[in-house]
Amino acid sequence: MKSSRRNSANKMLQKLVSFILRCRLENVAAFGFSAVLLVVFLTTRLFVTFQINGHDIIFILLPAGILGVKALLQMLSAPTGGGETEMMDAKAFIALFFKPLAKIAHDWFPFFLLSACYYALYTNLLLRVNPHTADGFLSSIDAALLGNQASLLLQPWINPWVTDFFYLVYFSYVFSLPTVALFLYLTKKETIFRRVMMGYLTIMLMGVVSYLLVPAIGPEQFLADRYTSDLQGRAVSRSVAYIINAGRVDFDCFPSLHVGIPLLLSFYLRDYRRKLFIPALIYVGLMCGATIYLRYHYVADVLAAFLYAPAAYWLNDFLLSRWPGERIPIALVKNVQPLQPNP
Repeated sequence: MKSSRRNSANKMLQKLVSFILRCRLENVAAFGFSAVLLVVFLTTRLFVTFQINGHDIIFILLPAGILGVKALLQMLSAPTGGGETEMMDAKAFIALFFKPLAKIAHDWFPFFLLSACYYALYTNLLLRVNPHTADGFLSSIDAALLGNQASLLLQPWINPWVTDFFYLVYFSYVFSLPTVALFLYLTKKETIFRRVMMGYLTIMLMGVVSYLLVPAIGPEQFLADRYTSDLQGRAVSRSVAYIINAGRVDFDCFPSLHVGIPLLLSFYLRDYRRKLFIPALIYVGLMCGATIYLRYHYVADVLAAFLYAPAAYWLNDFLLSRWPGERIPIALVKNVQPLQPNP
């Protein structure tokens, strides 16, 4: 009897593993991470104090929402199809009508789910896992490299116009990945789209682990008593700063994903739109300056991003080329013709 039960349990486990291996990698990563987080929330009663903000969710909802509206408008403006449509039963018509929306939801939902979980994780759980913040250690690295804190050294050069400019650069991060992902999706480069979005998922998961191990609140608060002047921004800076601070989470400094994600995107642009690689690197450089000038990150956080981004790029390709559910031939994907908008 015990042997029979054991065999039955083994067969069920084998079927489950086989099913998981046949799924898309992004689905497995997003749902697996969500399941772990759900268990943690339920077993620790963190769900009682659960809070969520639109900061990272909007990061994915922005392009998905645009695609959804586009598909809906196309469906509403499409011709009825005459007799063929009339011959369909109601269920088949509804299924055909909403098929484009279902595909958009299927392709984008894993990344939306992970973004929601990512935000929820370090908003509600971070310091319960590791209550020891690393600001002292990170600031000591900056002091060893520069002889002082970078944001303190920049104080003599604070200028309202520079502050406005860097706030706009920092805020533009919200549109960087959505713009690239939306372009790929609209031009029907599905394999490339999945490679880029899986790279995003990979670096985010790496960021989660790092924020758990090295939580830090950043120079703006840790060094607050050492600043002798504020950033002197104008109306633009105050408006953008209000939006950023309303959605910004604490203890998410190391590494700076504001630098890491644009840097990762620049690697993909090098593969597919080489002419945009240098402008992308210039943008990364401006983002480095913005994160330090605005006192959100230490220099150590920015340097870490230059390690995390290439690591995520390599790890993502390694997984995609070997995952049984897809085995995307990365070498072939890299060597496709440069991306051009469909006529």
